[in-house]
Amino acid sequence: MKLKLYSKTTLILIVFIALTQVKLYAQSLSFGEPIDLTLAAATDKAIDITNYKGGFFTAWKEAGPTGKINLRYLGRQYAKIASQHDEPVKDAETAFAPMFSKAGGRLYLTWIAPDGTFKYIINATDTSFATQKVYTADLNAKLTAGATSVALGKRLMIVSHGMAKHQMVYALFNINADGTLGKTSVKAIPDVKSADYPFLVSLSASSARITYKGYKENKAYYMDYQADSDTWLPASNFARSNSTPAIYHVFDADRLFYIWKGAKDNHLYYATSKKDGSLTATIALSDDFTTAVSVSIATVDDKKFILAFVGLDKKIRLSYFTSYDPASWIEDVFFPDKMHYTLKDIVIPGSHDAGMSVLTATGGQQKGTINECNTLTQIQNIKMQLNQGIRMFDLRIGDFNKELYTKHSSSDCMADAVGGGYGEKFDDVLTGMKDFLQTNKKEFVLLTFSHFCEKEASMKRVAAYMIDKLGKDQVYVINKPLHQTALANVAGKVIITFEGYTQADKLVDNCTIDQSSNAFINFRRAYAATNVLNKMLQAEQNFFKGMSAGVNNNDMIRLDWQLTQAADEAALICNDFQDERVSPIINGAILLTNMIRKNKSIRDLALYGNKSLPLKVKEWVADGTINNKNKPNILYVDMAGAWITDYCVELNKSAVYSK
Repeated sequence: MKLKLYSKTTLILIVFIALTQVKLYAQSLSFGEPIDLTLAAATDKAIDITNYKGGFFTAWKEAGPTGKINLRYLGRQYAKIASQHDEPVKDAETAFAPMFSKAGGRLYLTWIAPDGTFKYIINATDTSFATQKVYTADLNAKLTAGATSVALGKRLMIVSHGMAKHQMVYALFNINADGTLGKTSVKAIPDVKSADYPFLVSLSASSARITYKGYKENKAYYMDYQADSDTWLPASNFARSNSTPAIYHVFDADRLFYIWKGAKDNHLYYATSKKDGSLTATIALSDDFTTAVSVSIATVDDKKFILAFVGLDKKIRLSYFTSYDPASWIEDVFFPDKMHYTLKDIVIPGSHDAGMSVLTATGGQQKGTINECNTLTQIQNIKMQLNQGIRMFDLRIGDFNKELYTKHSSSDCMADAVGGGYGEKFDDVLTGMKDFLQTNKKEFVLLTFSHFCEKEASMKRVAAYMIDKLGKDQVYVINKPLHQTALANVAGKVIITFEGYTQADKLVDNCTIDQSSNAFINFRRAYAATNVLNKMLQAEQNFFKGMSAGVNNNDMIRLDWQLTQAADEAALICNDFQDERVSPIINGAILLTNMIRKNKSIRDLALYGNKSLPLKVKEWVADGTINNKNKPNILYVDMAGAWITDYCVELNKSAVYSK
């Protein structure tokens, strides 16, 4: 990519937006594509799902003002249809969502009957309920809207909605020896109002937290209960929502997971927090996850969970989601079961013009025109990107003051360039990389070097310096062809490839960009060279269609997702945009031109283009443009961060990447 130009004023805004984007999309959670529970199952209220002793149960009401309760055992692995069975619940109808609860070693299914009484059944075995024994709780009040419940010590706590239009209520049941619930009284939750019922989670054996939607407002709150003193602490607002958020323990004992639908849309949003209430950044799920009601989550193990929700078409859907650490995502996703997968079997995130998150110095014949906005392509340094999951780095190395730095310039040799910039010190890059791999021993890093200037920083010099800094034991000896290079082989190693250079010891091997070659890696890519999104999309679509029958064994398919500025656009945006030495009339003319033509910087274009990547790749997989013979191995982007790692994790679990 050729060097482009922008202004410092624009940069400040871009960096702010970029950091916001990272907070919005970097989630360390990977959500699988939702599947229908059954083609026939439908409901207009929330579904519930739970894991009881390794087996999964779901329950929902039939759609309509009131509906029968459906109870289904999904088996120990819900995808195995043969193990599923339905359990009719005798004479059970409700207008609201039924809910599971575990207490005293038993599993309960609870619901509110049309007459406002609180009903429940108890499991008979680990895989079934005593559906013919429907119990009515002995309460002093009627309930409505719905109820949630949780074990609190040796008691069962429920929260619900009273018959008053904005009153939330709670009750605590003692559990009898046979599992039935003892007589108790309903109490009002003080000082708060809601038209909906609250959601409940335990914080300890004597404390719990509810979430609820405020009365006549699109705000979500949480509020804590202390059982020892029978008191409620003041409520705190934490999100905007037009329904009650669900709240679960899904990571560890101290960490809570909140998930809710938007205040003005039906998309799902989530955040995590500690018990002190401090929340992480809010994350929006994709368009596949839209609902008009609350959702439910069941734990599979310490890293995997099931999300159950009701689509806008009232169909019941399930999605696995996985917690992972971006710094060790290769290990989390592939080891040990898939460590035989090769570099051609997977997809990894790549950083275009890596090392250019900082401008150390400028160079070139007109270096006075160079600044941050026309040189920087990334917002995180390489060490940060490694910890955010990036595993391929496109590097160009130059010499500044007799030391090696990453570079970005309009020509291979800085002396020949109109202008260019030096980024991270190469020594810092290699030190960080070595430290990273010594900590994360199942990860690997693929480095590709190009745009060498032999008179400034020769290939031989760069290779020797790098191997000396990393140590030979940290570098992968390339002794197998690409299609036989398994993840187990490269674990803990740096794979080094140079464009046009090979060392006899194979610590460095050749890479090319061509239709075919004999290099260790031949990158197949389409570089659109446009600032128009639709033109780039068409170029990439044509690129994949042209490879539908497959590629060579040494071809690594790289999805180059960059929008490139036009030459005049770059100059107008960046070149002395608000320089006091330039006439105010000229500055004003440049500003007006930028506004009229909607000129964008590299980071503007990246923010704009990156949003389309997951949607288009998913579309191309669905229509067959991308298949298991031409699937991308690298998603190669500007402003690389955990957002692109998240999507790679998701893709690697899809059918296209299965062997």
